[in-house]
Amino acid sequence: MRSILVCFVAACFVWAADSYMLEGPVYCVGDPRAVLQYDDGTAWWLTWGGAYRGVWFNVEDFSPGVGFDCEQLEFWFYHHATYPWTSASFEGILANGDATAPATELANESITATHYAPSYAVYGSVVTEANFWGVDHSLVAGGWPSILGDNGVGAVGHSFYSDAFGSGYTAWAEGDYFIRAHGTILTTSLDYTSWGAIKSLYDQQ
Repeated sequence: MRSILVCFVAACFVWAADSYMLEGPVYCVGDPRAVLQYDDGTAWWLTWGGAYRGVWFNVEDFSPGVGFDCEQLEFWFYHHATYPWTSASFEGILANGDATAPATELANESITATHYAPSYAVYGSVVTEANFWGVDHSLVAGGWPSILGDNGVGAVGHSFYSDAFGSGYTAWAEGDYFIRAHGTILTTSLDYTSWGAIKSLYDQQ
């Protein structure tokens, strides 16, 4: 019985080592333009677990659609004095992929995180599939900078972490990361194919 208790305490310590519950809630109000988000706007946690922390988006959760024209991803980080960052640099990755993991990288921007303010990965216009990911990739060991999260998981989890881009993702137990997608839901296959044709024409010029 004692060995089981010791193992349980050790497991809790390992889990707690990469997440921290804030002393009180902080509120994250970002860009008011069209946005997809699973977080509820009130952050209770910061976490640095995993080299990759991502939100899996399904446009059907917001409106009927076949894809998403993504202009930018919005990330919220928090620099707590007790858990200082070793780096403020990260990559904001946009990728296609289902609930298992991101699969195909579509865009990648290197960004400097800001304490308790939105940090944006700006892409201009990148069309995703109906299922896509917004990913915070830490560029240093330890998972810094630490991203904010709310305090509740919905019926389906959408926030995951891993130490590899395309595999090994584990649902984050506390809630949803503050990673939001800005842009337009594409509602028909014609929207999707028309955008592709226009982009191909533009790229050839």
